[in-house]
Amino acid sequence: MNEFKHVCIVGCGLIGGSFALALRRAGFAGRITACGGSRSPSLAVERGVVDAVEESFERDEVCEADLIYLAAPIGGIIDFLRTRSKQIRPCATVTDAGSTKVEICRMAARLLPASVTFIGGHPMAGAENTGVQYARADLFDHATYALMVGQGTDEAEFDRFRSLVESLGARVLLTSPEAHDAAVALISHLPQLVASALASLLRPERDVEVADRALARTLAATGWRDMTRLAGSAWSVWRDICLTNQPNISNTLGSLIAELQSLKDALDARDFNWLRELFAEANKSAAEQRALHYSGFEKL
Repeated sequence: MNEFKHVCIVGCGLIGGSFALALRRAGFAGRITACGGSRSPSLAVERGVVDAVEESFERDEVCEADLIYLAAPIGGIIDFLRTRSKQIRPCATVTDAGSTKVEICRMAARLLPASVTFIGGHPMAGAENTGVQYARADLFDHATYALMVGQGTDEAEFDRFRSLVESLGARVLLTSPEAHDAAVALISHLPQLVASALASLLRPERDVEVADRALARTLAATGWRDMTRLAGSAWSVWRDICLTNQPNISNTLGSLIAELQSLKDALDARDFNWLRELFAEANKSAAEQRALHYSGFEKL
């Protein structure tokens, strides 16, 4: 934990702020600074999330942090790599928390100095609300934290950061950027788009035929709430995800559309045996997933 002496968080919102709070909870005794965004660094200082605003990058100076945690939206991470790589101290470790990995890892390999270690990462934790005011020290508890392998990373540096992540309460999963992006398109990006599309059906300006919207809005209860929770997510975050993972997201959407068409065909044909089998398969899949990953996961 205390092999790192100075952590700089670039983009101190929900994830970056929670990383800082989790570090402190785990016993990190070093300095934590933050930069990126017009208001979030100073707000993070005011709320006691970090020690100070990191001003070295804006001053065109070398940042003395030995661990830089990139928690901005994907576009912000890539922009930081393009414009600030020469201001990172030699032998520092840089990691990110971006929701897609192929493009970020490619840019890091191309732009960072050879003396800097880059470790692509993605904590599978978060919420529909963003901002450092929602940061919490337990956000990573029991959460899967994906770390990218096969990038030519120094083994000792990788193990050092992996140990730090595990000390925050997360469960490390090793994968490649390509496999990661294909998987999260199915289990993260697709649910977000489905929730957004479903929530939009109640908007009167949508040019689709549905039931009486006013009545439907009045009747909507916990089922609708649960299915559309992600619809509150910010487009400023999801724009970059869609841009950098478009092929995988499109493929998973195609698979869902095909499944929904099969469901509609069975319903139109009154093939309730097919529907019963679908429910049985879904019940089994959901139960297996909850037993594997979500037991004891209180944040759910």
